[in-house]
Amino acid sequence: MSMATRGVFDLSVFNKSEQRATQLPGASVPGPWIYDLTRDGLQGALTMSNKVPVIMAFHSPRSENSAKLVATFERLVGAQAGRVQLAEVNVDEQAEVAQVFGISAVPAAAALLQAQPIPLFQGMPQDEQLAETVTKLIAAAEQYGITGVLDNDTDAAAPTPEIPPLHREGREALDNGDLAGAHAAYVKALAENPGDAEAKTALHQVELLQRVAELKDAGQVESALMTAAQTPVTDVTAHLKAADIEFSFQRPDAAFARLIEVVRATNGTDRDAARERLLAFFDILGPSDLVTHTRKLLTNALF
Repeated sequence: MSMATRGVFDLSVFNKSEQRATQLPGASVPGPWIYDLTRDGLQGALTMSNKVPVIMAFHSPRSENSAKLVATFERLVGAQAGRVQLAEVNVDEQAEVAQVFGISAVPAAAALLQAQPIPLFQGMPQDEQLAETVTKLIAAAEQYGITGVLDNDTDAAAPTPEIPPLHREGREALDNGDLAGAHAAYVKALAENPGDAEAKTALHQVELLQRVAELKDAGQVESALMTAAQTPVTDVTAHLKAADIEFSFQRPDAAFARLIEVVRATNGTDRDAARERLLAFFDILGPSDLVTHTRKLLTNALF
C-alpha cells in the first residue's frame, strides 16, 4: 500500500451494502477514544476496526505539523464521542508499524475498516478536509454495519482476535516443535480457504524451518554455504540451500541477491524454483524497502 498520495482518499469507494458486520447499532465497545499504538497492539487495532472505524495518525516529535495533525484529530475524534477511534503512532519509536503502512514521511494518516487499511493522506490537509475525512469514514463504516460506540475505558484490554481452529492447531504444533504437524495444519487451512493469506505466510515460514532443520540435522549449514560459494549460479539446488541459510540467519539482502542471480542465469523449472523461493521470502519478510527493490529486480530479470 502506498501512502505517497497528497490528497484525501475518496472513502466513497467503501459505500457498499454487502459484507455487513453483525453488530447492534450503537452497541457499547470497551476501549479508549484515543491511544498510542505500538507494534504489539497492531492486531488489536485490526480487530477493533470490525467494531469501530480506526484512524491512524503517524507523527514525530521532530515535525511541527505532526503536532498540529494530532491535536486536530484529537479534537475531531473527541467530538464524535466514541464513534471512531484514534490510534497515534510515533514513527520514531514504532518504525515497524510505519513500515507496514508504507509511511515514508510525516505527518500522515491511514484508516482501518474491517481490518482493511485505507490510505488517507500524507502532509497536513486543511481542518475542513480533516473533519470531512472523519465524517466520511464513519459513514463508510455504517455502510458495513460497523456502528459501535467506544466507552472510553482507557484500561480496557485490546480485542482478542478469534484464531481459526487450524491456525491454532498450527501454532500449538510449532510451540511443541512439531514442524510436520504445523505444516499439515496450514496445508489443510489453505485447502479449505485458498485465500487465507495468514495461513499461506505461516506455511512459507514452516517450510523454511523444515528445510533449515534438515540442513542442521545433517551438519551441512556451513558446508552448504561453502559449496554455493564454489558453485556456478546455475546449480539451483546449491544456491537455494544457501539462500535458506542466509535468510534464516537474518541476512535477507544476501539471500535476495543470490536468488536474483540464479533467476538471471537460468530458465524453465530452475528459474521457476528460484522465483518461487523469492516470492515465499517476500511473503515472510513482509513490506519493506528491500522487498520493493528486489521485486523490481525480479521483474527486470524475468522480462
